[in-house]
Amino acid sequence: MLFSERGCHVPLGNMLLALAWAALQGEFSLWTLLTGQVLGYLILVALVRGGVLNTSPYIGRVHRVVGLAAYFFYELLKANLRLALDVATPRFNMKPGIIALPLDATQDGQILLLSMLINTTPGSVALDVSPDRKTLYVHVMYMDSPDAAREEIKQGFERRVLGVLG
Repeated sequence: MLFSERGCHVPLGNMLLALAWAALQGEFSLWTLLTGQVLGYLILVALVRGGVLNTSPYIGRVHRVVGLAAYFFYELLKANLRLALDVATPRFNMKPGIIALPLDATQDGQILLLSMLINTTPGSVALDVSPDRKTLYVHVMYMDSPDAAREEIKQGFERRVLGVLG
């Protein structure tokens, strides 16, 4: 059965719905397959909410991945605008500092993704991880207080990374 009781075949069902959409469109381009993937996912969500299918971890994970991506792009836009404004104005608003961020992330993949997101966002750089992997050292360009900077990273990126990879 394609959609089992435990919902473990839901990702396969989503791919098959995407392929069916592309077949109905008569074109197997990347855009058609992506559109079919999104439409298939929305159909699966409707089936889960309607009680036709049991809840699947796939449904929640996709929501968390999309949430992480949306949050990252929001933070990227915000950081770029802040940096551009700071460069364009004569006033110097930077308050750089280095913080020690205690990590809830324990796996290498979680720490790597968190570090990559921090490094990709302008104004922050992950410098090093302690040998016991419990602390990440981060350089922050705009720091009001060390506690606020820690909390922003923990409640922003780290919480979402743990939701996706935890």
